Amino acid sequence: MPRSPTRAAGRLLALVALGCVAHSAAAVPPPAEAFGEVPKIAAVEISPSGKLVAWGDYSGPTPQVDIYDLEQQKTLRVLAIDPGLTLRRILWADDETLLFNVSLMTSQPAAPMSRASYEIYRTLAADVSGGPARILLMGDSDRGFRSGSNLMAVRTAKPKTVVMWTYAEGPKDSGWVATVFEVDTRTGNGKQIAQGTPLTADWIADRAGRPVVRGEWDPRHQSYTVLAEVSGTWRVIHRQTGQGELALNGIDADGASVTAVSLDQGRGKLISIPFDGSGAKVLLEDPTRDVQAVTLDAYTRAPLGAVLGGPIEETRWLDARADAQQKAVTQAFAGHSALIVSRSENGKRVIVDVAKPAAPGTYYLVDFATGKADIIGEEYPALADIRLGEVRTLSYKARDGYDIPAYLTLPPSTAAKKLPLVVVPHNGPEARDHATFDWLAQFLASRGYLVLQPQFRGSTGFGEAHRLAGQRGWGRVMQDDITDGVQAIIAQGLADPARVCIVGSGYGGYAALAGAAFTPELYRCAVSINGVSDLPGLLKDVADESSPDSDAYQYMLVNVGSPSDRKLAERSPVRAASSVRTQVMLMHGKSDSVVPVSQTERMAKALEKAGKRYGFVTLPGDDHWLLRSDTRVRVLTELGMFLENEL
Repeated sequence: MPRSPTRAAGRLLALVALGCVAHSAAAVPPPAEAFGEVPKIAAVEISPSGKLVAWGDYSGPTPQVDIYDLEQQKTLRVLAIDPGLTLRRILWADDETLLFNVSLMTSQPAAPMSRASYEIYRTLAADVSGGPARILLMGDSDRGFRSGSNLMAVRTAKPKTVVMWTYAEGPKDSGWVATVFEVDTRTGNGKQIAQGTPLTADWIADRAGRPVVRGEWDPRHQSYTVLAEVSGTWRVIHRQTGQGELALNGIDADGASVTAVSLDQGRGKLISIPFDGSGAKVLLEDPTRDVQAVTLDAYTRAPLGAVLGGPIEETRWLDARADAQQKAVTQAFAGHSALIVSRSENGKRVIVDVAKPAAPGTYYLVDFATGKADIIGEEYPALADIRLGEVRTLSYKARDGYDIPAYLTLPPSTAAKKLPLVVVPHNGPEARDHATFDWLAQFLASRGYLVLQPQFRGSTGFGEAHRLAGQRGWGRVMQDDITDGVQAIIAQGLADPARVCIVGSGYGGYAALAGAAFTPELYRCAVSINGVSDLPGLLKDVADESSPDSDAYQYMLVNVGSPSDRKLAERSPVRAASSVRTQVMLMHGKSDSVVPVSQTERMAKALEKAGKRYGFVTLPGDDHWLLRSDTRVRVLTELGMFLENEL
């Protein structure tokens, strides 16, 4: 197993006791590093044979990918992750070849109006036996600055071959077209095998790796069309209008239909679309919850189960064996969330991520043949025996009677009465929080703060109607939902109304600044991390980087607003700096490719001009998502000192 496993587990049925591990309450809270350093282990994957395991290892001075032989009980290879690269995912092509996805911040050449940096994604292949890693498909000079490609099929009928698609020049005057390539994992070279049309938005491959389904999105007519290759001819097998894009995922086990998540009357359902054109059929639906995602078999790409949204997500299994295995590990790790994240091809060995909201994750190797489980590694070993904050799910009424779901994290060993409150709106805004370990919320709770995470209108994961209710709601209904959540917690006697701070990143940073500017009487302080301050300026940034006709800009028009709307400026905190009464802390990553650092610089100038109190911390070398340990620790350290002074 890894270099220093923390403890060994016995037989699988005996693991029930692990759900009752006693935690010691620390007199002094753990340091910022315990929460802010990135997980020591990530992206754990077992090989097809079940004999090898690979993972991202962040326990040493430099990050690396470890390849471990379970039979020989030794590390076979260590792959250093180059400085500047972020490991995103690990996959096994076969027992001799490991694939890993990475991203890199870079500057875009010959585009003076675009942002200073953006993120490109690459898939690399490395042999277990040694030798240099190869960039797959995107290593050619003509693709050097493209953002990335999509890995369609990792295991195909051809040895040492994967299937990927990316945008390439299409037929004359057709522009960039989604094009499919067979890629040799030994060389990284690709061979074109299929090409779509200018409307092609997605491809799906069958078990052999053949591209057999493609989806086409026509934004002008809001029409999505599914085509399948039948007997060498592409045929339309499904078309829908006015319901947005389908989320195509896998091929059914019989190989005769494609599955997709579709919105029907505003609710996500898992459907099956037969290749014979006989019409879509519902595979799974729930009367109150949306299908949010689909779990696929890593080897056949057939759907195993569907993930239902809501405050606590749930997987409904379509595959009996997957269902039985998940029930077994859930029972074994009682009291925790035990999620199977990787399987061997025969299914006898699996990797399980075991966690709960008040305990960070631990990865286990579970062997169903022997009934044993062994620890591979802990994400946050410094927090392994520390008592953390209890996380509750709740809902409250907004001012118009609408129910808003939320999460509330309580400080450990503290009665929830008249506590200082930190409200943390999530990034996005089309995103969500989860009932899982949250490094930021738990850091705040460890310092004695009550933490509220409202899932305001516009959040995903709580139904399509909830998401759509947030359109053009920046500074309006979305902000009102946050305000109403704070007032609801105060009304229940849980929070001290004189000690409330709002802290957020990205969209949450906008919400923090909007709270300080538009409801200054509610907050004692505000912290914006990589936040938006100028909505017309944001629209201009997106138009400059892409074009007014791009999907990105059209999305902004629908969800944020039109630059011709005079009220858009009124909902920009940078234009209301004079209304701010509280201390404001600004932080921003210099390499943020999502929200330009200029957004925070404008806010700083506006606050200074208005004579307001503020601090500005620049975060060098990190992107929008705070993926580096040094950045996270810096953010938590600055945040901890700021809150101690203000609350």
